[in-house]
Amino acid sequence: MTALTSSASLLLAACALVLLGLGLLMLAGARGRAQAEHARAHLTAQTEQVRARYAVATEPVPAGSARDLRRRWTELLRRADLTPSRGVYLRWGMPPLALVVVGALAGGLVGAASMLVLAAALLVFMLSMRIRRIKDKMLRQLPGFLDGVVRLMTIGSSVPAAFQNAVANTEAPLRHCLVQAIHLQRAGKELDQAVSLVGRAYRIDELVIVASVLRLSQRYGGRADVVMERTATFMRDREEAQRELLALSAETRLSAWVLGLLPLVVAGGLFVMNAGYILLMWRDPSGRAMLIGAAALEIAGVLMLYRLAKSI
Repeated sequence: MTALTSSASLLLAACALVLLGLGLLMLAGARGRAQAEHARAHLTAQTEQVRARYAVATEPVPAGSARDLRRRWTELLRRADLTPSRGVYLRWGMPPLALVVVGALAGGLVGAASMLVLAAALLVFMLSMRIRRIKDKMLRQLPGFLDGVVRLMTIGSSVPAAFQNAVANTEAPLRHCLVQAIHLQRAGKELDQAVSLVGRAYRIDELVIVASVLRLSQRYGGRADVVMERTATFMRDREEAQRELLALSAETRLSAWVLGLLPLVVAGGLFVMNAGYILLMWRDPSGRAMLIGAAALEIAGVLMLYRLAKSI
């Protein structure tokens, strides 16, 4: 009887230990889930804070409205390093207007419309090439600017002071871009937020990376000069790789330009030398269909060559 009682006691003790272990496991799992939920909530709060920090603090503008179009036009001129003044409009608008007048005198309404399309294409092409050239120059200047910031930080300057002093020693067009960031900082924004906004306005991803480095240095501390030095080295290596790629693909891109522009040049020359022939074709139904089909094939060919050149 005593042995049976002791066996039952041991069985109850074992069951109690098992239940205690299961309870401890459930408690540990609950604590783990609570910590995971707390970490997830903290990460969500930090993400929302970063999004709110870098959100543009302006009233919403409907897309397609006159104010939105004016803002987009101003940003486009800013990326091209142009000011919306009367002189700029006259300098960029008089040549297309002269082409339209020449086309109207040579071929009437059809000639004016053709020259208008050609002038608009040339204007867009020249403006895009100017924007690309200015952006490439900024990217070449940015590593040297970061080196200047690193030197000033090494001798004891703070990050904002080193940034402002390095901007003063930077040449155009990067100086014009970074001066806007300094103005935004003086208007009340943080330096990293100002640099990020300017980088997005100019569509320069490297400035957004610099803004991230500035934000980390101001918020968490650390060796920001080392990170900036490595960022400058990365930008130089990337630029060198891009130049090598451009050199290797120069023949293909030149062939795409020649094949895309050759039909336009031939058609334009034929229209200038014998506009009556083109107008006679336009008046004839079959000739008009041929001209429209040739224009459609030209547009399709240009798009295919553009995709080919961009894929290299």
